[in-house]
Amino acid sequence: MKTLVVFLISIFLAISGYAYSEMGNGGDVGDKKEEAAEPEVFCPATKFTDNAKCMDCHQMVMEDGKHKFGLKEISPSAAYPEKPYCLEIVQEYINGPHVGYVEVRGTGSASFRVVADYLSWHPMLNKVIIELHTGGGSIMDAWRSVGIIREMQSRGVHVQMRVYGIAASAGVILLVAGDTRLVSPNAEIMIHKIWTFTMFDIKTPDSSQDQADILKHFQDNINEFFRDRTNLSEEQLDNKIFKKDWWMTGAEAIELGIATGSI
Repeated sequence: MKTLVVFLISIFLAISGYAYSEMGNGGDVGDKKEEAAEPEVFCPATKFTDNAKCMDCHQMVMEDGKHKFGLKEISPSAAYPEKPYCLEIVQEYINGPHVGYVEVRGTGSASFRVVADYLSWHPMLNKVIIELHTGGGSIMDAWRSVGIIREMQSRGVHVQMRVYGIAASAGVILLVAGDTRLVSPNAEIMIHKIWTFTMFDIKTPDSSQDQADILKHFQDNINEFFRDRTNLSEEQLDNKIFKKDWWMTGAEAIELGIATGSI
């Protein structure tokens, strides 16, 4: 009998020890599972788990013409540019999308440059309204502005030109560069032949002919641009602007295709 009791006690202790061991192992597994449930890592570079701290070490950069986040070790010039003083962000109409708004006097290539750079960092701003109030200026500066306008257009920015008062001379080149060109019916629009150009003040027996050839080259370039983007014919351009200014109202500019619509 005594032997049987000892045997049963041994079996009980063995079973109790096994159960305790299993409980211990289960506790270890639970601890391991709890250790594995670490906070989700938001940033693989810094291991931050709080995305509110993202811009502490990152900034927006451009790569292959696309926006992406990069670490701040990159050049500071890749950071967002400040909004140019000449650019306003407005709603195009009540509850409408936000667009850029710029007023340009002269031929404005400096303004176009900083606005284009700013818009390239803000793809949500995909339209810019440019109000022209200009009597013209340097043809070279106007062509620079046209090149920058085309750059914006190539990135999907819709460029709308508006004239409430006047667009004359090289200012009309800017006007016809827009995707849409809206004018007040009573606005004054004027185009004329290029006047003069002197790169260096050096005179030779052939200087007059050389200058005439250069001016003709410039004028042909302007006329071709107008023919491509308006309803103007070569004959109209030759006859209307020969040795005089060709003034027209905004309403007439719409008929000639210089403008696309009325404000």
